[in-house]
This record gives sequence, C-alpha cells and structure tokens, in this order.
Amino acid sequence: MDATTHTTSPNPRCQQCANGGHVIKWGKDADGHQRFRCTLCRATFANRPARPLGSHRIPLERGLLVLGMLTEGSSMRAIERVTGTHRDTVGRLLRTVGDRCAALLDSIQGVEASDVQCDEIWGFVGMKQKTKNRKQITDPTAGDAWCFTAIERESKFILAHHLGQRTGADAETFVHKLARSISSDSKPQLSTDGLSAYITPMVDYFDGRGSYGQLIKYYGEGTKEDQRRYSPASIIGTEKVSVFGKVEEARICTSHVERSNLTIRTHMRRLTRLTCAFSKKWENLRAAFALHFASYNFVKFNRSIRMTPAMKAGVAHKPSSMADLVMALHTV
Repeated sequence: MDATTHTTSPNPRCQQCANGGHVIKWGKDADGHQRFRCTLCRATFANRPARPLGSHRIPLERGLLVLGMLTEGSSMRAIERVTGTHRDTVGRLLRTVGDRCAALLDSIQGVEASDVQCDEIWGFVGMKQKTKNRKQITDPTAGDAWCFTAIERESKFILAHHLGQRTGADAETFVHKLARSISSDSKPQLSTDGLSAYITPMVDYFDGRGSYGQLIKYYGEGTKEDQRRYSPASIIGTEKVSVFGKVEEARICTSHVERSNLTIRTHMRRLTRLTCAFSKKWENLRAAFALHFASYNFVKFNRSIRMTPAMKAGVAHKPSSMADLVMALHTV
C-alpha cells in the first residue's frame, strides 16, 4: 500500500497506524521527494510539500503574479507577454483558483447586514445576443450573461453573486444564496431596481425577516446615433416603491451596488466595454467573477472604510495578501 502525505516535517509519522508508527527512509519518488516506510505496517508514503496551485507546475511566485494581474484588469495576452506564461496556462489557473474562490464565497454564512443593495451587471460570452440570434446559435452558454450581485452598504462586503440570465429561475437562485449568507438575526432592508423577477423570491426568503423596496428608473429614448454606438440611456425620472416590510424610503437606493459594478468593469478586463477582451467560455467568466469577488472582499483595501470589506463585515480579522488567499483556498 502506497500513500501520499503533504507535509514538510523532517520526521513524519505513519498516518496508517493508529499510534503513528516509526518510519525509515525508503528512497525517493519520481519527482525527487523523500519516501518513507513504516516499520510496523510497512506502508510507504512520500513527504511532498503542499501545492497551493494544485496540479499547475508554474512557480508559486509567478502564479501569484498572474492572479494579481487578473484582478487588476490585465488581459490574458498582456499577462502572457509580461510573465511569459502561456495564455492557456493562465486560463487553466484562472479556472482552478476561481472554482476554489466560488467554494469559499459559498461557504460564508451568517454575515450581519442592515442595508443590502442588489443589481445585475451585463456581459457576454463568445458573442453578443443579437449576433447569436442572427446566426441562430442555440448554445445556452453563448451570448448575453448577467451576474447578480448583492453588496452590504456599510461594510461594502459582496454577500452573494450568481451568473446566469435575467430570469425568474436565476433570480430565485441568487436570492437563495443571499438569504443563506445573511445572519438570521439581521433584519436588513433590501433594495433593487425594477426587475420584476426579484419580487417572488424576495417575498419567499425575506418577508418576515426584513423589508424590501424597489427603485424604478424611467429612461428617455436615445437618438439614432446613440443606438448605433454605445451610449447609456439618460434617466428622466425615478420612483421608489415599497414591496413589503417597514421600508425607509430614504434608504431605497442602488447607488452603492452600481458603483461596485464600475469596480468590476475596472478590475475585470473581460467586462471592459468597447474592447475585444471578452470571455470565450462560460466557465472562464464564472471563475473570473469568483476570483474578483474573493480578492475584493479579502485582499483589496477599501479607502472609504479604511480596511478590507471582510474585516468590516466581521468575516476576517486582518487583511490578506493574494498569497494568503491562495493558501487559504488550498484548504477549502
């Protein structure tokens, strides 16, 4: 029987024996790591160091540089040119760490929240929706992609996110994640835009444990020139609507989550408008969102609160570096 242990201890104990039997050196494995054999049960194992980047063979320092550039708005090919790491390797590393970030974010529960704002940010995979419709492509992972996000107004902590479409099913999945992440003792006021898909899941998960209001915006008609090129529609009026609970009208607001959307577009190259840097695969976009939100919550210092959002929310006790985050993800 041959086992593997990830430890750097000079005198490891046998993990197969109940009392940790005495071991002797027993050659080296194919990668040059010291192997040992237990004198009691005769099991052999290798003394291999931890691999925080999983099966990726690039040096840890270079991997951290790649991840740092991904969270600072660099494109895949720019990272390839600067670090000498092939873009395919960058993509695989993004998916590996991004999937771990998603698991870490989904494990966070019981966060104190008093004022929560939700919104959706638009992107696309492979092509825009009008091109997909024109070419009659039926692939569900191509075309428009919407990421639901929820931010706590005071701590700036991203409570939940979900990548999908602006449908009732995806809104329900997102609100379920949000309800799970917020402490049951909290009585938050929630604010969204006028998307009708929010109403049913908000009632199902938060009626009785919070309040909910919508900020409905009215847009003017753009000119033909505005429709030809990218130009956001002008807002000609807003209306605040209380849906349930004791809603404070002054707190019905989406300004903070919309500012968070700007941060996302600034720090995720694949969401920067009017560029050729866009996601070619759905799983890459999903991993990029998870990596961004994990870095935003735990690593990046927020000037308005003078700490990281995770510290303000009580999820972390000190700021983390990208290396700290990657090592923590290794245990998720």
